[in-house]
Amino acid sequence: MLPLRSGPNDLPSPRSLARAFEGADLAVLHGGWDVRNTVAAIAARRGDIPYLVTPHGAYYPQVFDRRKVRLKRAWWDLVEGRYLRAAWAAHLFFEAEVSHLAGRGAQLPLVIAPNGFVAPNGVRWQPAANAYLLWLGRYDPEHKGLDLLLDAVARVPEGERVPVRLHGVDWHGMRSAVARMVRERALEAWVRVEGPVYGDEKWELMAGARGFLYPSRWDASPIAVVEAASIGVPTLVTPFPVGAFLASRGGAIESDAEPDALARGLRALVDPRSAAVGDRAVEVIRDELSWSRVAQSWRTQVRRMLLDGAGAIRGGI
Repeated sequence: MLPLRSGPNDLPSPRSLARAFEGADLAVLHGGWDVRNTVAAIAARRGDIPYLVTPHGAYYPQVFDRRKVRLKRAWWDLVEGRYLRAAWAAHLFFEAEVSHLAGRGAQLPLVIAPNGFVAPNGVRWQPAANAYLLWLGRYDPEHKGLDLLLDAVARVPEGERVPVRLHGVDWHGMRSAVARMVRERALEAWVRVEGPVYGDEKWELMAGARGFLYPSRWDASPIAVVEAASIGVPTLVTPFPVGAFLASRGGAIESDAEPDALARGLRALVDPRSAAVGDRAVEVIRDELSWSRVAQSWRTQVRRMLLDGAGAIRGGI
């Protein structure tokens, strides 16, 4: 990897990109809705290098219908759609995401391989005496389903509730909005709204939780879910791809993204039998999501496509 010198507005300079792509067989561009990706794609094409797009859920239908909708649609018509359709291929984490690209008119060769992960040495689930349920993420209540979670907590009788700790980075001032939701539901005694945690502090907090929560309305492969599951924390998920993947193998408790279903999921999460779900998650991530296995799958698919000439450089952007 080469460091890229940026130009105006933090754009990579053409010279830096040309040097970075020199001799490459393939350029891999991550994310979406970023002009830097478009600039990099143009540079790759000028060097006759195909590029593969890994969108990380950027083209989910819900993304198009929230925040700056008119601007997004205009950008899609003028730039983003052309950038995506001109890609050599797309890398998705799970088959469930295929329809999102097809729905945008992007008929691309596909590489299907999840993110890999290796659990940290010496860290394993051991719930603390002051048991709590944990969520880690970004304070985006609509996307991450935090309003649904709070409604679910309110539906659980007080005698059955376990305290909930929310830790995350603020997003457009939404941490304070989540705190207000807690007050409106009279859940101050049960739910704490706190800042992000990192490093050893994060792992200690995660390992000590009674269970882990991730009630997103939509998502792709949030790393926090895999982190918690990898050390055996029983985890409650909604049907986003990596959550559904784990649940299909007995490694997570799956709930619909609505309050009553999540309330039932909260009860299941604190049931002693959920420990077996955490044990199974450790096995699934070790056996099916290890970096060695995932990287080999990705490499095999890309190599086959390169040798077969699939996804040859497409029309311009």
